[in-house]
Amino acid sequence: MDTIRSAMTRRSLLLRALALGVCVTGVPNMAFAQQSLEETEKLLNKFEGQIERLLAKPQPPLFQRHLRSLRAMARSQYAVLTLQQSSYLRRPFAEHLKEYHGYLETISKGFEGDAADPDAYLKHGSRPLILARASDIDGTLQYYMVNLPPDWDPQKAYPLFVVLHGTGPDHPMGYPSYGLGPRDAAPEKKGDADPMIRLTPWGRGNRGWRNDGERDLFEAIADLRTFAQLDPDRWYLTGHSAGGDGAWAIVTRTPDLWAAAGMQSGSMISCPPSLGLLANMQYVPFHILIGEKDNLPNRIPDSKEAHRLLKEAGGETRLLLLPDVGHYPLPESAYREEETWMRKYVRKRPDRFSFTIDQSNHPGVWGVRIASRNRGGRVLMAPWPRFDVTIQGADVAITTRGIERLSVNLGDNGLRMRGKVKLTINGKVVYEGDARSEAMTFDV
Repeated sequence: MDTIRSAMTRRSLLLRALALGVCVTGVPNMAFAQQSLEETEKLLNKFEGQIERLLAKPQPPLFQRHLRSLRAMARSQYAVLTLQQSSYLRRPFAEHLKEYHGYLETISKGFEGDAADPDAYLKHGSRPLILARASDIDGTLQYYMVNLPPDWDPQKAYPLFVVLHGTGPDHPMGYPSYGLGPRDAAPEKKGDADPMIRLTPWGRGNRGWRNDGERDLFEAIADLRTFAQLDPDRWYLTGHSAGGDGAWAIVTRTPDLWAAAGMQSGSMISCPPSLGLLANMQYVPFHILIGEKDNLPNRIPDSKEAHRLLKEAGGETRLLLLPDVGHYPLPESAYREEETWMRKYVRKRPDRFSFTIDQSNHPGVWGVRIASRNRGGRVLMAPWPRFDVTIQGADVAITTRGIERLSVNLGDNGLRMRGKVKLTINGKVVYEGDARSEAMTFDV
């Protein structure tokens, strides 16, 4: 009985977290009973029947894609199980089978209720859409979860709130099962004076949001923009634990994308100050949230140091230390405080900024980039290329180090200049004229 109660408590925490649009992490797997491969195949057939019956009826296109995504994910993961490989991903076959069966059973039971209702996703915003795709990186099946606001209008541009999960289930069906499982009643529909779209990418599991894990985030955003309008000046990024580590590192290399960012129980391990990249993101408002009893190594010292460094650099930052709180879970009030703090900011191009380039797939910011054909994500050799930008009225002055060719976009997709502009690079005037919307390339 205690095991059942414990599993129900964990599930309740996860569902509350998903309803808030925050990440879920550090929570053990649910207590699933062991099943045979034959029993699991029967469950898959049942679930596919549920999906087919829904697809046989007229459905909104986005809900159709959600259904097909779940079917593809269920099939692909079952196909791996049919190999009956004795052990993979550091666990025996029996554990993988039990886990898959439990997650799929949870989703199937949810589809006996309002998980089968498109309004739960597209009108009430109480269920997350699960949207899969073939990744441009390697063609593998990847997915993300997105909560649309109540009464979502596809023609309206909404703020984007991105949450990166921490170390948790490494099975792709895990997080979807938390958002699609059965519930007694749908949560009460709540109005929001400033509704937003909430995105939770998969990040290929527990990759720490590095390399292809990071690229998975930007693939998800690109896919989201194919059907939803996003306000480009109100993108927000946060994450818990390893997701917080990832948020810190990602903002360091893409500071021009975010109105504000934060980390929950995170650290600077993915991009330590010793790399010398802090100046890249010092103008991005950054919220730091951590429990005073967090017992993971270096989390509290790193959070305090990140706050000190940002404040010393003149950045907008807030450190919230939570008394009598450990690594996870954090109180809902803390998540809401972080969100409220972040959402008061709007993205703005600073008049002075610098950018150091340590990876070829992050070649610059605000339309100023090193001109290179290689965008493969290579880590560059130190000393790393760097540029500094100063804008005074219509004058743009750029100084460079270790750069041979520089691309500059003066228009709305770059430095956001207006009217006549004078561009100087390393003390030499290279352009005078209208702020052109297309990028210009210069030998420097």
